[in-house]
Amino acid sequence: MAALGVTAAAAATMTILHPGGQSTGISGTPRTVVATVGPSTPQAIPQAVTVTAGAEIPVRMESKSAAQSQLDLRQIVYTIDGNQRPNDPVTIVYADETGTLRTVENVTLPWTITVVPDLPVNYVTANSRGSQLNCWITDAGGNAVASQTDYGTFTTCNR
Repeated sequence: MAALGVTAAAAATMTILHPGGQSTGISGTPRTVVATVGPSTPQAIPQAVTVTAGAEIPVRMESKSAAQSQLDLRQIVYTIDGNQRPNDPVTIVYADETGTLRTVENVTLPWTITVVPDLPVNYVTANSRGSQLNCWITDAGGNAVASQTDYGTFTTCNR
């Protein structure tokens, strides 16, 4: 049974390898492959077979665009979102590029701003009279590094 399996495998290999065919490898030179039947059959005689390879098709590799390669890993995105009640002003305080706290009043949700801080200070907070608020700080890769999602009238995120 084992000999029959080895013989079948050798026959299948010979069919795939196309004996007598001409092939050029990547370097352009003909390649020769020697196929032998396993050690369980004593009548195994090595045979030289030339492998025929299909036509090589060039593949275009996409490179990163200039915008992607210029991504500053210090970049962060502050986001405030939630369920804002009508006529309920939302006030936001965030740390800008220099770490200075900035205040924005009467904001409509969702609110987002992208900064590239000079200092490792990442801070955003928001408050309202009755709206439900959440906050996120997201890094340059789009990963949330800080969040508060409990739908309170006051929310704070810092890293």
